[in-house]
Amino acid sequence: MKNYLAALTATALIAVAPFALAASSTELTVTGSITPSACMPMLSGGGNINLGKIPVKDLNPDPDQYTRLPNQYVQFTVTCNANTAFAIHSIDNKAGTVYGQGYFGLGLTDAGEKLGNFEVYHLTVQADGNPAELIYSEDGGGSWAGWGYLGPGLWTAVSAPGTTDPLPATSVEMDLEISASIAPTKGLTLTDEVIIDGSATFEVKYL
Repeated sequence: MKNYLAALTATALIAVAPFALAASSTELTVTGSITPSACMPMLSGGGNINLGKIPVKDLNPDPDQYTRLPNQYVQFTVTCNANTAFAIHSIDNKAGTVYGQGYFGLGLTDAGEKLGNFEVYHLTVQADGNPAELIYSEDGGGSWAGWGYLGPGLWTAVSAPGTTDPLPATSVEMDLEISASIAPTKGLTLTDEVIIDGSATFEVKYL
């Protein structure tokens, strides 16, 4: 072990020595900006969607078939005090309970089984009263692509139709459709009442 450490140390010194001779200092730069703009996101109904009590007999036992529940609808608005470029960062608060990518989880049964998923679709999008589209970024706003949606981990912004550049706005309105599905009952322990416990956070990110 001593020979190995000695060899490693010597190699490190040989590699570093030329750089040490070339410069005796380096610079750390810290940048950013403080914005006077503030944007407030809001979901109609306080963002609460109650799917009601669902009888087990109405759920599909087929191991390859989820039970899709009736769609629910909610309006999502973001209001800013100045023209602002921003994105919505979607966070799945039940990420450990989800099947597959692009979905939000619905929690676990008492036995620790994944209960199901829900998706968030946009039906209409307006920016300052004008038709708009959604774009999305998988790298925190570094690059953007069309056909955006509100999915876990994504940054989603509005754009002018046919473009992929974030569009500054003072008001954005979206009509959203929430589609929930319950996993096949053959893989679930449903002898007692199970709470459907989906939760997502939509966070404003300034661009």
